[in-house]
Amino acid sequence: MSQQLLIGSILAIVMVLSSACTVTEMDYSKSIGSSSASEASAKRHDEGRNKDEEAADTLIQLGLGYLRKGDRQRARVNLLKALQKNDRSGAAHNALALLFQLEGENELAEEHFKKSISLEPELTRLRFNYSIFLLRQQRYDDAFKELTIASEDINYPRRGHVFFNLGLISKQLGNADEAQQAWEKATKLSPKLAGPFLELAEMFFQAGDYPKAKRYLAHYEKLSKPTPGALWLGVRLEHAFGNKDGEASKALALKNLFPYSKETIEYKAWLKARKKGVKNLFPPIKDTFESQDILKAP
Repeated sequence: MSQQLLIGSILAIVMVLSSACTVTEMDYSKSIGSSSASEASAKRHDEGRNKDEEAADTLIQLGLGYLRKGDRQRARVNLLKALQKNDRSGAAHNALALLFQLEGENELAEEHFKKSISLEPELTRLRFNYSIFLLRQQRYDDAFKELTIASEDINYPRRGHVFFNLGLISKQLGNADEAQQAWEKATKLSPKLAGPFLELAEMFFQAGDYPKAKRYLAHYEKLSKPTPGALWLGVRLEHAFGNKDGEASKALALKNLFPYSKETIEYKAWLKARKKGVKNLFPPIKDTFESQDILKAP
């Protein structure tokens, strides 16, 4: 599994834990009003609510809060209580699956992921969380299937992340055209999501389209802090353009910020190859700039 794929997966999990369950809080005194008729309506509404479901939602939120803080035991206690209140809560099963995933209990995690989806198949975030689990298990075909279904929900707020991961899987499976299409879609849906821009920059660099690679990398650098992959790509691009100062600057940052990264090792090996006069370090240059280039309208 490539490091970029693993990093994308880990980052995706961190983002999942921060938004895995959303509980809608309603302030009835404000939303309904103060007239006697409104008060009567509010009372009838309160009486009609499912107290167990509301209690379960609160416990899920508490459990996820503890999970984000690293307190897994308290998270477990609250999530199990949530299931006692409402054993048909897809969100509760999903949260438990995230807990088991962190603990390496993959069979239990998958059991609860599947249960959550069977109970609430319309909640795309549950399916997305499951796809990340599958991705980390390197079960690419299964993850691709779940993400494809998730991508059809045009109202899902993290749809850009869905297409980003679809691109990562397509890349891993050797489907370059599908990967490019998925990442370009991700940049349109989530223009502040950095990952797709770096992937596209690397893809165009490998294709020999250095100008387009440079544009995508520049956009990535506006959205993200320095990373080994971006700096290493920057070194190669500046070298390809003959910009010695830019190449030296990127190389210095790579060595100082990430001295033990695989990219730094690759850079040092690359330097040795250059000193030995190895030719064809890069693919032949070409430029496929188009007027509708996504970077022209971020």
